[in-house]
Amino acid sequence: MSHLGMPSGRTRSARLGVGAIGYAVLLTVAACTSSPVATPSAPLTGTGGVSTGPVASKTGAAAASPAPTNPAPTNPTPTNPTQTSPAGARTVSITVGGDVLLHEGVVNQARADAKTQPAGASNGLNFRPMFAEVRSTIAKADVAICNLETPLAPAGGPYTGYPTFSVPQDVVPALKDTGFDACTTASNHTVDKGFAGLSHTLDVLDANGLKHAGSNRSLQERNTPAMMDVRGVKVALLAYGYGLNGLPMPAGKPWAVNLIDIPTMLADAKAARAAGAQIVAVAIHGGDEYVSAPNAQQRSAAKALAESGDVDLIYGHHVHVLQPIDKIGDVWVAYGMGNFVHKQHSIPKLKATQAESLATFTFTEGSDGRFRATAAEARPIAMAETTERLRLVDLPTLLADKAVTGARRTAYQALYDRSVTALLALGANAKGLTIVKP
Repeated sequence: MSHLGMPSGRTRSARLGVGAIGYAVLLTVAACTSSPVATPSAPLTGTGGVSTGPVASKTGAAAASPAPTNPAPTNPTPTNPTQTSPAGARTVSITVGGDVLLHEGVVNQARADAKTQPAGASNGLNFRPMFAEVRSTIAKADVAICNLETPLAPAGGPYTGYPTFSVPQDVVPALKDTGFDACTTASNHTVDKGFAGLSHTLDVLDANGLKHAGSNRSLQERNTPAMMDVRGVKVALLAYGYGLNGLPMPAGKPWAVNLIDIPTMLADAKAARAAGAQIVAVAIHGGDEYVSAPNAQQRSAAKALAESGDVDLIYGHHVHVLQPIDKIGDVWVAYGMGNFVHKQHSIPKLKATQAESLATFTFTEGSDGRFRATAAEARPIAMAETTERLRLVDLPTLLADKAVTGARRTAYQALYDRSVTALLALGANAKGLTIVKP
C-alpha cells in the first residue's frame, strides 16, 4: 500500500449468519514501497482462536479524461442466458470495496468527530461519520467485504505509520456497524508488526464479528476457508497478497500470510468447494500502484481462477486507483476497487486516488443448483474534496441533488466521469455491468 456517527442498529432484513491519542510515528501520506512487476456494536479486543462458525445474524492508465456519463446499460444481459433459474430461486448479493488506510489525516478526522458525535466513540475516536453516506449501500448487501490494509494496534496505541503500520483498532466496530461482514487481511503490510500484530488484528476482527481471510494464526486456520452462511447458502472468501515489502514471513510460520501463487490459489478454491462452498470469492492484493491497467500477474491469476470452474468472483485492491471491471466467461473480475477510506488525495500527484467504487454482484441459483452471477453493478464513490470534512461521498446521491451547483458540482462530476472511464476501460458495459446513475 501507499501511506501517506452512525447508530449500530441494522436496517437490512436477516441475511447473514457468519461464523486524545498521539502517534509514535506519524501516519504520513508519502509513497510506500511499490509493487514488484497491495456505541460500538461489539467489543474491540478478542481472545484469539480460529475464525470458524457463525456469529449473530444481521437484522434490519489512470483515466483523467471524462467518459460519457452512465454509458452502461440499465438492464444488463444475463450472465448465462442458457441456464434457467426456477421461480423463487435463491439469490445472494456480494458488495466489495477497497483499502482501509488509516493515514494520520483519517485518524485526526475521527478524533474531531468523536468530540462532536461522541455516541459510538472509543478511545477518543469515531470513524462512523466518515462512512455514513455509503452505509446504505453496504448494509443492504448479503455479504460486504473490505480490505483491512494494515495491522491493528492495542487499544489506545501506541500507533505507528510508514513504513511499519499499527493503526487504531477502533475502526473495526465502525466497519461492522457500516455493514461490512468480512475483511481481507493479506497485504504488503500484514507483518509490519510481526506475528503478534497479525494475531492481534485477527483477534479484534473475531471479537467484532467480522470474518477474515488472507492471514492466519495457525496452520489449521490457513487450511480452513473463511465461510459465511447466507440464508443457507455457503459463501467462501479467499485472499492473497503479492508480497510483504521485503519483510520475512514469521519464523517457522510459512502459512501466516497467503501469497499469490496460482497453483495454491486453485487448490484452495477446490478445497473450499469440497468444504461445501456454493459461491467462492477470491481477493487479490496486487498490481502496480497508481496504474489504472491491471498488470500481467493480475491478468494471469484472474484468467486461471475464472477458468477453473471453482471460482465465482474475483476482485482486487492495492493500487489505490480504480482499475477496470471485466468478465471472463461467466466470472466477473474487478481488478482494482481503489481505496475505501484514506487521505492520499491530499497530495496533488495522488489526486487520482480520490475516485473509488463499490461493486455489487448478485448470484442466482440455477435449475442445476449452481449459483451464477446474474447482475453486476458499480457505484462510484469518492473521498470528499480537501476543502471539506473528510468523508466518503456517494457520488450518484450527491450529483442527483440539484442544490449542489457551481465548482462543487463540477469537481464531483469529474470524479464520477473519471470513475466510469476507469471501470469500463475493458468494455464491461457491453458484458452486463451497470453503473449507478445520479
